[in-house]
Amino acid sequence: CVGDWCDESWNGTLRSRRGALLSAVAVSSAIATFFSSPPDAYALGDVGSAAPKFTLPATGGGTVALEDVLKANKYTVLYFYNQDFSQGCSIEAERFNQALPDFAKKGAEVVGVSMDNMEKHEEFCTAKGLGFKLLSDGDGSVSASYGADLKIPILGKFSDRQTFLIDASGTIKGHWLERDGSMGNVKTPAHTQQILEAIDKL
Repeated sequence: CVGDWCDESWNGTLRSRRGALLSAVAVSSAIATFFSSPPDAYALGDVGSAAPKFTLPATGGGTVALEDVLKANKYTVLYFYNQDFSQGCSIEAERFNQALPDFAKKGAEVVGVSMDNMEKHEEFCTAKGLGFKLLSDGDGSVSASYGADLKIPILGKFSDRQTFLIDASGTIKGHWLERDGSMGNVKTPAHTQQILEAIDKL
């Protein structure tokens, strides 16, 4: 009886490991297929077009409307990212934070957007000491309006890593996507520097 239990337990372990391996392979395959799709199939926020308007919950309380941010600044740097506390997104937020004085000199305000809830946003802001607001696009509608939403099979929905430079009139003046290679490395100052250089050329 004990032996039978051990055999069944061992077989169950093997089945569990086999299932986990197959799941991992399926996820990897789904992600690889998704990210091999042409970037122009989802990029909606073309340079020269009007930035879609929105109002979203923001860190620090209340809501933020794009229209109000545009009125208060010469430029708005609107960046979409995958999720709080992930390695790449954490470094990206830190890079934007470090560049805030440079953006301020050029009359630009930085705003981050992801589908994380407000509680997680507040924790992330506090942990990283961020000096700019994060907005919660809970249902992904704003991300989708900019063509910056990811719908990855098995894993679900996320905001895509994209950055938009918008002028005071609400016109998109710059657009960078990680997936098409136009975005500088977010783990270095390369991306923030390319945005600053783009502002200088306007």
